[in-house]
Amino acid sequence: MNLKRFALSALALGISQAAIAEENAETADNSNIDEIVVLGQKQTFATSHVSDTMIERQAAVASVNDVLNELPGVLVTQGDYFGASDWLTAIFMRGFNTGGGANQIGTTIDGLPNGGSSYGGGSKANRYIDVLELETVEVGQGTADISSRSNEALGGTLNFITRDPLDEQAMRLVTAFGDQDARKYYFRYDTGEIAANTHAFVSASSSSVKDWINNAAEVTRDYGMAKITSEIDGYKLTGFISYNDANEHEFETISLDDYNNNPRNDALHMTWTDIPAVNEYYRDGWRALRENTFAYAKVEKDFGDWDFQTSVYKHRMKGRGDWVPPYLVNIKDDGAGNPQSEFVGGETQYGGSQIDRFFFVNPDGSAAVPSDSCVPTVGFNKNNDPACYADNVLPVMSYRHTHYTNDRVGITADVAYHFTTGSIEHSLRGGIWYEDGESSSTRDWHKISNVLVGPAFDKKPYWVQYISEYQIDETMYYLEEVAHMGDFTARLGLKKFKVDTDYHQPIGSDQPVSHSSSSDPLFSFGVNYITPVEGLEVFAGYSENFSAISKDRVGGSSAEELSRIEPETAENIEVGMRYEGRDLQFAVTYYDIAFENRIVFIEDGAVTGIDYLSQVDGVYYNLGGIDSNGLEMMASYNLGNGFSLSGSYTYNKATFVGTGSAALDEEAKVVAGNRVHGSPKTQYVVAADYMGEVLSAGMSLRFVGDRYINYDNAQVAPSYTVSDLYVGVDLANIAPNLKGLSARLNVNNLFDQEFISGVYSGSVFPSAPRTVSLSISADF
Repeated sequence: MNLKRFALSALALGISQAAIAEENAETADNSNIDEIVVLGQKQTFATSHVSDTMIERQAAVASVNDVLNELPGVLVTQGDYFGASDWLTAIFMRGFNTGGGANQIGTTIDGLPNGGSSYGGGSKANRYIDVLELETVEVGQGTADISSRSNEALGGTLNFITRDPLDEQAMRLVTAFGDQDARKYYFRYDTGEIAANTHAFVSASSSSVKDWINNAAEVTRDYGMAKITSEIDGYKLTGFISYNDANEHEFETISLDDYNNNPRNDALHMTWTDIPAVNEYYRDGWRALRENTFAYAKVEKDFGDWDFQTSVYKHRMKGRGDWVPPYLVNIKDDGAGNPQSEFVGGETQYGGSQIDRFFFVNPDGSAAVPSDSCVPTVGFNKNNDPACYADNVLPVMSYRHTHYTNDRVGITADVAYHFTTGSIEHSLRGGIWYEDGESSSTRDWHKISNVLVGPAFDKKPYWVQYISEYQIDETMYYLEEVAHMGDFTARLGLKKFKVDTDYHQPIGSDQPVSHSSSSDPLFSFGVNYITPVEGLEVFAGYSENFSAISKDRVGGSSAEELSRIEPETAENIEVGMRYEGRDLQFAVTYYDIAFENRIVFIEDGAVTGIDYLSQVDGVYYNLGGIDSNGLEMMASYNLGNGFSLSGSYTYNKATFVGTGSAALDEEAKVVAGNRVHGSPKTQYVVAADYMGEVLSAGMSLRFVGDRYINYDNAQVAPSYTVSDLYVGVDLANIAPNLKGLSARLNVNNLFDQEFISGVYSGSVFPSAPRTVSLSISADF
């Protein structure tokens, strides 16, 4: 790739001629890294943010999601320490999560909605932002900012903020490498002032990393980003565009017993054979391909008594999920003993349903039939065991694609009016968010051309199973009054959502469905008091949150079924205090959340194994909910002489609430009072950092308590403790001719612990072993 050759050659030039390089203003800033993790002065709800040192502890090849793991109440689980596997990426917060299609935590990019975080058509934050372009993440647990643009924020919001252009002209080059054959090449150019009060930057990166189990299946990610800021006659203008192209292999979860037998493996492998039932678990056939383009323009203006900001944005995602079922699906009745049209190829069947499946074919192309007297080999059944067929049969397989698109355009506007009545200072603000979106999901099946050779597939599908198309219009508006009375602040807010979803299938017999998912008026209020103790304030807040009925649930239900379910809601209460002194900062929050109208899919029948055909019958119900309460603490302390300490502690008791019907609870696999699986009751992080003129270093220790694996709380993922380390060196302070050069070593899982990283509704995924990476930066 040209980008790689350019980055390497430019880096080499920088090493040899760094004596004439200008020092990057950002490098100078790094000598005074902000360790404060407490946010929210005069705010009536709990917030926190990712500090510079939390970002420093992440490898240059890591995902932006990783930086959240040191904040109270937040747990991020991924396939490895570089963020591979979209399928396994999940974020837990206060008993809510983004995994398994839950979509219970809102995500925004520079305050604008990400369009959902689900695997099937959503785009998590790492689809927008390279970790090297991340400024911080603002986390609003529970009673978050009323203006947050998300209809999924039952358990809070995550606002990922990108870096702004630098004031001075500068160029930065980074190259990184490490375990799992990790490689990354990054380039950024800051223009400086290109016009009056106008600055811009452009950056690009390319990275690759292999899986940690076989060190063979490759993940590649390419990012491009540009941002321009300007100020004209008091109007602040921002333009932004980002692009990401990702091609990622997946991992697969395993049972707890399998983990105990081998804690450094999953169910997949990288050996292609002539046996379809073995190739079904070929890692390179389990892939997520995504391409995201996101752009926005913002205008802000402060007129004194009132101010406003508005933005327009556009997002386009197209992607594909790959799987390799060990059979061909018989869609067309070709007659007994005749060649199977799905194997012969040349035509595509649209819609319809399977007649049966076949795993092998005879030399004439007809479906092979296993011997009635065959006793299958252990691990096989009669249909997929080659020993149950004649010697001259040929194996067959499918390469199944699910294509996703998501095309969104939206507008936001906020206005605030500031006035005084007597001794009370008022801020009255309101806003609106409107989004028009079109999305689709198409599943097609391709024949693997020759199973005896490899996984290459025919370009023309033999079956297009379905095409689901959605039109989604969303409107949110809010109004809030904030009153300041000396040291006392109070706020009262109201917001409302309306989401209209139209669904239809161009093929098949499904009837179009239209559904409107509207919230009741959602109230929020809170108080804040600045105590006589300097730097100490206390707060309390309440909010009602809402999650619209997702498009997948609309697409999987009839109008009659949809009329029987309601959107999910949550009521959040918080009480806490925070302190900000010269060297010490801390915050303590108690919260209580009631999650109601939980939507559960109840199956009428079950398909064993992997349901590649997604032909399980069932219906959605509102069944109970979740009660979540707990305590969150975080603190940082400046020890002086470049040393600092920080940490967080979380106690979270999240339990299921029953429906009142024993039969429905049993169908939903819910036992009232059982803990929410995947969510630890206790977790904490302790970190120490040093920032000197030459050397910077830091180490964190993270403890995650026991987690139940499923609804019945019968199996437990044991607690674990894991440590991460980073060491950075500013080479300019070693030798003057190395001015502008720096290096950083990152070590994840420093002591090479074996533990369960992720819990996924009955299955688990093991942690990656110790992972080391090194990055070298050159600033001009």
